[in-house]
Amino acid sequence: MFTHRDEVFVAGGQPTITYVDRASEHIERTFARALATPNQIVSLSGPTKTGKTVLSRKVIDSKQYVWIDGGQVKTGAELWAEVAGELNLACEEVRQETDNTQLGLDAKIPLIATAKGSKLFQVAVSERRIVSNMSAAIEEMLKRRIVLVIDDFHYIDKPVRVELMRNIKGAVFNGLKVLLLSVTHRVFDAIKDESELTGRFTAISLPHWSLDDLRKIPTKGFKALNVSAPDHLLDTLCNEAQENPFLMQKFCWELCFDLGIERQAIGAAHQVPATFDPAEIFKRIANDAGLPIYQKLAAGPQSRKVRAKRPLRAGGQVDIYQAILLALAATGPKAVVPYDELRGALTSTLSDMVPQKHEITAALKHLSKIARDIGAESAIDWDEDKREVNVADPYLRFFLKWQSEGL
Repeated sequence: MFTHRDEVFVAGGQPTITYVDRASEHIERTFARALATPNQIVSLSGPTKTGKTVLSRKVIDSKQYVWIDGGQVKTGAELWAEVAGELNLACEEVRQETDNTQLGLDAKIPLIATAKGSKLFQVAVSERRIVSNMSAAIEEMLKRRIVLVIDDFHYIDKPVRVELMRNIKGAVFNGLKVLLLSVTHRVFDAIKDESELTGRFTAISLPHWSLDDLRKIPTKGFKALNVSAPDHLLDTLCNEAQENPFLMQKFCWELCFDLGIERQAIGAAHQVPATFDPAEIFKRIANDAGLPIYQKLAAGPQSRKVRAKRPLRAGGQVDIYQAILLALAATGPKAVVPYDELRGALTSTLSDMVPQKHEITAALKHLSKIARDIGAESAIDWDEDKREVNVADPYLRFFLKWQSEGL
């Protein structure tokens, strides 16, 4: 059975052939040590689509774990119900009605002794005992040494995060393993939400991907498929990948598809022409993945007022939301853009009517809310305290670059 390109270049899945361990950074070892440390919540952070999930699944593959998507969690009850469901636990409400006086018994008699040695007394005619999803799930995970993984932890609303951290701090003290995955600039959300976790919290930030490490993806993949590609093409792919392995996997898969390379060549290698131009691949990926997010952001919030049109130096007119996105594109676009740099880019982009400070910050807050509402918080996130815009989504950055070049 010859190797198939779908097994080699895996964008959005768990790569094996093209997995890059980045051994020089000691990433796997550092992460494994943190997970093995007793009584610690581990927070693994990094830019969107830079391999947090891939690394986590690789390192904890030999362990039992429950994986929860933070983007789907709206309440604490929902989270624990999902965990209980993953554990196949049946948690139900049990009602008991007893009239002790009719039985001639004292109003306070011991009913049960829990596994922890506590005693519960009946103090009323009727009682209701609830076996909660939370307590049952925590007990089961402790008993079976199951790791609780919450992906996109930063997507969970702050009140729910606070409740969650308060609920699990005792369990962590008793040995529960908890792994939180988040974007880089939100790595300390858990500790901010519950200060008593200080000392029980280990933060690991994934470094940016170097060009050399990105190049290992096509190098390994093309070798597996027996593909010969020119060096200058690999350089172009690396330079356009926004320091992102997800995009590199996508580039390589699309290249193979366009050239009809489906399976490993036996004998003579598949040849990628020296004149091959990947521009069409870049435009297609930008349109497919980045354009939908861009369009929702560029539309801005719903408003009855007609927004002022601001003249561009390159010609044409845009509103403040489109102007900010164009200004972000003019920065590179960078993953993190300080406010002053954004303001400078707006001045360079617009020929007149450059928005005032309060207009810019108000628009950035609206853009952040739109991103959250569409489930793309990593697209635009305005940090008021640091006075910087985080554009963590590589697909949006990739689109901004290509649309600014005439896409």
